[in-house]
Amino acid sequence: MKTGFEAIDRERVSLQLPVRALCVQAGISASTWYDGLNGVKVSRADTLGRLNLALKRFKLARGGDPGPLSVHASYRFALVLAAFELRADAKAVLFSDPARRATADEEWLAASRVRELAFWTLNGMGGVKVSDVARAAGVTKQTVSKAIQRVEDNDDPNLKRICKKLEEVFW
Repeated sequence: MKTGFEAIDRERVSLQLPVRALCVQAGISASTWYDGLNGVKVSRADTLGRLNLALKRFKLARGGDPGPLSVHASYRFALVLAAFELRADAKAVLFSDPARRATADEEWLAASRVRELAFWTLNGMGGVKVSDVARAAGVTKQTVSKAIQRVEDNDDPNLKRICKKLEEVFW
């Protein structure tokens, strides 16, 4: 019996994407993945939808859209730089789903702060247009604009110090 999992798995293999990374991004367990792939259980449509959305995000992050690869690479670099400056786990930020809006989850909030600083760095210091930043991050232009504004309006002395340091390095 053919399943939607087989098509997703073919795409996952072509992207050289580990099962665990896909499952984390989709918010499902590895056992759910293997049960669906092997036909042990019939999966719900929303599970397949979440897996497809996760694949699309990975494709976007790896330059799967018509935009230039350099923007995607720059975005990933800005995320790693922001994670370093904020003393956060860069891998956790890369695999954090910005659309989840889990404001009660401390890990998600920390990743959100890192993304905001990355958006600010890429737009303000790198000169990348907001629309290109949004496309590379897989979010809307409004999300990027609001995040940049939050960084600029933030009164946290640590964040101000980091921004000043980055400005000195880039300018």
